[in-house]
Order: sequence, then structure tokens, then C-alpha cells
Amino acid sequence: MIPLSDKMAEPPSAYDQLTKHLGEIAIVGSIGSLLHWDQETGMPHAGGEWRAEQLAWIANRQHALLTHVRTRDLLEAAETEGNLTSDAMVNVQWARRDYDRATRLPAAFVEECARTESLAHESWKAARITSDFSIFAPMLHKLVDQARLRADYISEQAASPYDALLDLHEPGATTAEVSALFDTLTPQLSELVELATQKGSSLPTLPDGLEYPVEAQRRFNHVIAEAIGFDFGSGRIDTSTHPFCTRLGAMDHRLTTRYDTRDFTSSLYGVLHECGHGLYEQGLDAGSYGLPVGSAISLGIHESQSRLWENHVGRRLDFWEQWFPLAVDCFPGLLGSTPHELWQYANRVQRSFIRVEADEVTYDLHIILRFRLERALIEGDVEAKDIPGEWNTLFQQLFGQQIPNDSMGCLQDVHWSMGGFGYFSTYTQGNLNAAQLMQAARKAVVTLDQDLADGNYSSLLSWLRKHVHSQGMRHVPKELMQRATGEPTATTAYLRHLKQKLQFV
Repeated sequence: MIPLSDKMAEPPSAYDQLTKHLGEIAIVGSIGSLLHWDQETGMPHAGGEWRAEQLAWIANRQHALLTHVRTRDLLEAAETEGNLTSDAMVNVQWARRDYDRATRLPAAFVEECARTESLAHESWKAARITSDFSIFAPMLHKLVDQARLRADYISEQAASPYDALLDLHEPGATTAEVSALFDTLTPQLSELVELATQKGSSLPTLPDGLEYPVEAQRRFNHVIAEAIGFDFGSGRIDTSTHPFCTRLGAMDHRLTTRYDTRDFTSSLYGVLHECGHGLYEQGLDAGSYGLPVGSAISLGIHESQSRLWENHVGRRLDFWEQWFPLAVDCFPGLLGSTPHELWQYANRVQRSFIRVEADEVTYDLHIILRFRLERALIEGDVEAKDIPGEWNTLFQQLFGQQIPNDSMGCLQDVHWSMGGFGYFSTYTQGNLNAAQLMQAARKAVVTLDQDLADGNYSSLLSWLRKHVHSQGMRHVPKELMQRATGEPTATTAYLRHLKQKLQFV
């Protein structure tokens, strides 16, 4: 008898070879993510042009690997291979979708888009600092042209070219569906804003004249981020112009925030928001990094996690009661304040210019504005050069205010400079999902409210880990929400949440 050790090992299956190949593609993508992270957090301004070339090369290499004949052959072999597990089938199905979409995009186009996005990002930062849209306008024009062309390449008989861009971020979403949702929400939100602003002309404020040192804010944010479950053994927080979260590997999760020495809550809620993203990423299966079962399903689900921790946890009264002693320790000038006053300040409702600092009630009006303008750009109803005027007009209609400058208007967000068309609507979808998930978690975990009041966030995180994070891409967003909450995404829970908050704040 031949010893087992002498027998030739069985050759790896087509599926095993495919997952190894997908892992190599993921490594290349993670290098690109690292370059993007460095561009935001540490790269000197003069390095912008060379970084664009680096990112263009990475994008080209990743696209070449994904569209290589080897990918096709391994996919075809895996698709006909028997005895695949359900997870293996999920990986193969999504890999097929990515391959088919990528092969519709010319390699030179992919490379040029990456180069343009990197250069445009530096242009946007310069324009935002000087509040001069003309600096960014030529790049925005090019980005819009590329987005339209991308939609043409990948769309499959879509009713609108914008459908293809939405689907990149929220699989299954359509322009008609999102438009109908926003048409329904807009008057209801506007009514709630009116009710909130009529409650009184005086708004709660932080104590006058206080400075909140950045180092003290870092300490405060770090303690809270760790308390809600963010693992600093596989993550960190840095500073950037626009807060974001990125996953650079199975055990490497980067968050950023920005600081205002006159208002420590700005960085706090930025951190809570990005921590929601980070907790989702840390809850994915690290052993399946680079595969669909180890990846987030959509931005609408991703944003549900950030908005849930930022708003449904971080803006509770008992959150401020729990963390008030630490706040006073970090910022002694708050000693004369109360947890109730800080809670009121964190939940003040007012029409404001900056989306990332907007309250819950007005926030979605910001998203509706961006969705309408973005759709108009892609469908050719608005030209890039006209964005400041179009933005200001629509802002006046929705908020009743005049934009003072472009930095507080059309230049405030990073997304267009990164080619992220089709992204914005997922914030509101995230708000709806967050309220619905929180409602379901409260029903399932009967001690949840007391746990949160006690500063015990593990029961909520465990429920989210089970019903959202660990699911990866096994279920499309609508199905995931149905399974987690018992119903598809709807406006009911979210509007109820806002109305209840306005009764008490």
C-alpha cells in the first residue's frame, strides 16, 4: 500500500482556483485603497500628479486581472462544478456579475477614470479652501462625461443612464424608485422642519468662549469608539478634509474625522458615523476577505450602520448622561453644563448649509438636493458649469436660505471629485434602514434600551453582527432587510422616530 504522504495531492478545484484569483485581485484593490487613504491623510499637495499616475496604474492592473481570460475560464469551470456550497455559489454569482460588468469597460477608460478622479480630488480640495468653483469646474465636467460614458458601457436597457450608476452602489435600486421615495418624503420632511423650527427661536448652544483642544477631542472620541465596540487592534482614527472609513485588509480598518476647536461634537459625531462603517467592516468574515461573502452588500446597508450609531445611539439622552463625566474631564469648561443641555444641543433642529453637520430632521433634504442635481447632471439637463447657480436655487427652495459661498454649498462634499455618482441617495436609504433595524433590534433584545442607558453596547452590536454584518453579500439589500426586520425598507419607522424625537427635545 502506498503511504498517504506519498500520494499526489488532488489538484485544487476550479472554485478554489477562482477564490485564490479573486484574492489576488482584492490585494491589488487594497493597495489602491491605501494610496487613497494616504492621499487624504498625509500626502503632500505636490504629490498629487504622481499619485494620480500610481492610482491609474493600480486601476489598470486590477481591471486587467478581473477581465483576464483566466477569470473567464475559472468562472465557467466553477459554474459547472458540482457540490458547491451555498456560500460558494454566492461568491461565483457575484464574481460573474463583476466580470461581466468589467469586460464592458475598456482598460484605457478605466485607467483614465482613475487618473481623472485623483487629479479632480486635489482640484476639489483647492477649490474648497478658496471657495472658488471655477477651479474645480473643468474637472467636474470631465468627471460627469466619464460617468455618462460608464453608464453607457455597463447599462442594460436601463430607463435612465443614472440607473446604472445607482446599481453600482445599491444593487437593484432604480432612478424611478428613488425619485418616487424622495417625492413622498420631501413634503413630510419639510413639514417636520417647520414644526421643529416653530418650537422656539432660541436654540441650545455650547458654553460661550470655550476652546476644545484637538488632543482632548481625540481622547474623548477614542474612548467612546472603543466602548461601542470598535477594535483599535485592527483600526485607527486619523484626520482628513472629509471624514471617511476604508478597509485596507481583513484586519486593517481606517477611520478619519475632522476637528473644530469651537465644537467638540462635530468630530464626535463624525467618529460615531465612521465607527458605524468600521464596525460593519470589522464584523465581516475576515477569512473571506476579497470574496462576496466577506464583503458589504451595499452602501444603503453600510449607511444604515453609520446613521444608526451616530443618531439612534449617540443622540440619546442617556448617551450624554453616560458620557458627561468623561466630557467634563476632557473639557473642564463644560462643568457648568448638564447632560440634558448637551443632549438638546446634539438634537437641535435648524436649517444649515453643511450636510455632515446637519441634524436628523433636515439631513435628508440635503440628500434630496444632491440626488436631484446629480440625476440632472447625468441625464444632461444641467451642465457642470451651472452647478453653483442650480445648487443655490434648489437650496433656497428646500431650505429657504441663500448660500453664502461655494465652500458651504456645492463644494462641501467629496463624492463628485471621486467619481462617486449614484452614491448620495444611499444616505437616506441608510436612514430608513437604520430606523427599521433599530426597531427590530428593540423587539428582539428586550433589555436593549436599558443596556444602552448603562453604556453596554454589546447586545446591540451582537444583534447587528448576526443579522447584518456577518451576512456579507449573501442577500441583496431588499432581502436582507426583509430577513432582518420582517419587512422591506419603508419610511414608517424612520418618520415615527423623527416625530417621537421632536416631541421631547
